[in-house]
Amino acid sequence: EKVLEIKEREYGRDHVEVAASLVNLGNAYGGLGDYAKQRDLLVRALAIQEREYGGDHVQVAITLTNLGNAHGDLGDNAKKRDLLQRALAINEREYGRDHVESACTLANLGNAHGSLGDYAKSRNVLERALAIQEREYGRDHVQVANTLHNLGNAY
Repeated sequence: EKVLEIKEREYGRDHVEVAASLVNLGNAYGGLGDYAKQRDLLVRALAIQEREYGGDHVQVAITLTNLGNAHGDLGDNAKKRDLLQRALAINEREYGRDHVESACTLANLGNAHGSLGDYAKSRNVLERALAIQEREYGRDHVQVANTLHNLGNAY
């Protein structure tokens, strides 16, 4: 909070440096279980990033992913899905469909579909994430294990 205060004073409330601090602080609150505070800070950061970078920047995708997960933690999995779909579109365009950044977003999106009861869609998305992760990380990586666990939950 002190960093945010200093950056707001130095750069103004709507600077990208402030947005970066808002993301960090929001994720810290999320780690503490205060998902409403996380959401509120990320919404503010996203507005700054979209205005300064445009809606299709990779920083926007990162914030969309974090914001989507915050909404999921608050029980709004439809909003989580929608935000993650936006993030995925950005990541696929910037990194490619078979990049690990896209796989990370796919894994989160698969979980959102599962939380909404769409298990077939969840499995499809998670299997796509798994294929990328296994190719990039190997079969014994923790990300692969997490996706396998989530895939098991989708059955």
